[in-house]
Amino acid sequence: MSPPRTHKLLFWLTLAAYSTFFAEVFAGSDMFPFFHTWGIFVVVPLYGLHVLVLLTLIYRFGGRPRLSSLIFAGLLLGLYEAYMTKMLWQPDWGAIITLGNVAVVEISVLVFWWHTWLSFITPVALAEGLLTESRDVLTAFPLRLRRFYGSSKGWLAIALFGAVFQSINSPDPGISLLSGLGTVSVLTLLTALWMRVTHGTRYTLKDLLPEKQGLAIMALWLGGLYIFLGFGIYPERIPAFWPGQAIILGFYALVIALLVRSLRISRGMPTPKVERLPSFPTPKALLGIGAVFVPALPLAKWLLGNSVVMLVTIGWLLGGLFGVTSAVWAVRKVSWKQGEDAPAIAQRGEA
Repeated sequence: MSPPRTHKLLFWLTLAAYSTFFAEVFAGSDMFPFFHTWGIFVVVPLYGLHVLVLLTLIYRFGGRPRLSSLIFAGLLLGLYEAYMTKMLWQPDWGAIITLGNVAVVEISVLVFWWHTWLSFITPVALAEGLLTESRDVLTAFPLRLRRFYGSSKGWLAIALFGAVFQSINSPDPGISLLSGLGTVSVLTLLTALWMRVTHGTRYTLKDLLPEKQGLAIMALWLGGLYIFLGFGIYPERIPAFWPGQAIILGFYALVIALLVRSLRISRGMPTPKVERLPSFPTPKALLGIGAVFVPALPLAKWLLGNSVVMLVTIGWLLGGLFGVTSAVWAVRKVSWKQGEDAPAIAQRGEA
């Protein structure tokens, strides 16, 4: 059953809001992205367009998601931090280590970890599990990761992590509380509206992605954002072509080549037989997690105080290590001729 256009548009908006929430609200970079002009017309479309375009390409050319494809797509999303925000060359807080005018730590943290997993993989897993009847993303995960994203405990851990992480950039507990109340309310309203509008009709994730014309429009819109932000925000921070830009452009080329190879391998593989779809928390359970997240924001800011800097620094190190390790895993998967078969591995693990 093909969804009406209004259903698709609402799903796209909700997915964009999910991505913006995990990317910006968790980081405290923008604690109220749904409540000001820049957030509504720039930040939310930036994440939504990236996620929808990349996810559609995965389905169109790969048949269905594989974890390696999701990781490489997430890396491509994260690279917007170069030409759009210039954070991969001159971050606002000052680069810790630079190599050829490129901020090394920021690439490992922002690109390999934060945007790959929090801006892309996590919101897509949430949107598919909560708003659709398919479980393609969870099925693509190895067993332990599947159990984490498929359980209330896993999402509670993600929420508490976000509360702690946001506190480093929050000015005071009151602002944290307002941020949580406002942003969680928006996500709740969008999700409730989706369930009301669809009247219980359950689509697959693939059903809700844009068709060829919609994909072309989104790609052009995204290209326009790159031009607008590339020239409109700190253009003086863009380094000379060699070596700063050359390294980033080379990284783009490498990730695109790896994504293409992953999609080719995926398309050549048979559709995995899954006897039982992975479980996922109920809407009520996720609403309860949101109710825990909201007061956890000011509590984290109040209780942790200055010690949060140390915790977040450790989080950066561990997160960057996890991101790089997962990317290396994905490269190894596409380097083998037989490619990746995470669902089969997961099924054997469950047995």
